Amino acid sequence: MKKFIYLFIAFLLLFQYADAQRRKQTIKWFSIAAKAGYGNSVLLNVNNIEDKHTTFNYLTPSLSYGGRFTFTYGNKIGFGVDVLLSSFGQKYTIDNNGDIYDKNLKVKSLDILPFFRYSGEKGGYFEIGPKFSTVKSMTITNSISNPNPPFKPTDNIADNYAPKFTSLVLGFGLAVYKNERMDINLGTRFAYSFTDFTPGYSYNVVDDGYYIPSKDIITPTNPLSIQFILEVNYYFAFYGDATCGKGRLMLFK
Repeated sequence: MKKFIYLFIAFLLLFQYADAQRRKQTIKWFSIAAKAGYGNSVLLNVNNIEDKHTTFNYLTPSLSYGGRFTFTYGNKIGFGVDVLLSSFGQKYTIDNNGDIYDKNLKVKSLDILPFFRYSGEKGGYFEIGPKFSTVKSMTITNSISNPNPPFKPTDNIADNYAPKFTSLVLGFGLAVYKNERMDINLGTRFAYSFTDFTPGYSYNVVDDGYYIPSKDIITPTNPLSIQFILEVNYYFAFYGDATCGKGRLMLFK
């Protein structure tokens, strides 16, 4: 499945580049951007969702912020990379024989996201690319303390999860302000990891020593996030053709 997605992305990029060449778009723009995103995240796991004693919370905040570099060929075809610091997680409410408590898993990661972006004439855009995430920290909190029997130690909780994972990202949006040097974009971005966040179904976060699920985990855990994106993009240079300086990289003053 992953190979098919990567091949599809490569084919799409080549097709768009060939189309740009055919249309003889010659201005190459260079830009940097500051961006932030806020939305929702879940760690999809069918066994947790179907557990009658666990309420799977579908509303867990996710946040990302960082920067972006983009090379745009003409006015429509763009290639770039995001570097983001992100946080996401999953909330659960567990009913252990009438003793109800909340469990909150929080994850922080460094995300590298190379992408392809197509921009329309009226300011709309579509983007697609892989996201390579490296887990920086993980924490678990419970709304009760010192239960009997006690919770399992969580000091090294990250050891139970994959240190890196890859997601497919799709996004779309619109430039709400645009001039020759800057644009402000509002959009929506979806990210889904096809790989198991707990390799080999080896860990169930709600199996914490106090509550013991009646069924072992036999399904993968897949991170999913949906965010609203704010992006301020600044064009700092361009590379011209014969009509505006062939072979020259020109910086805006």
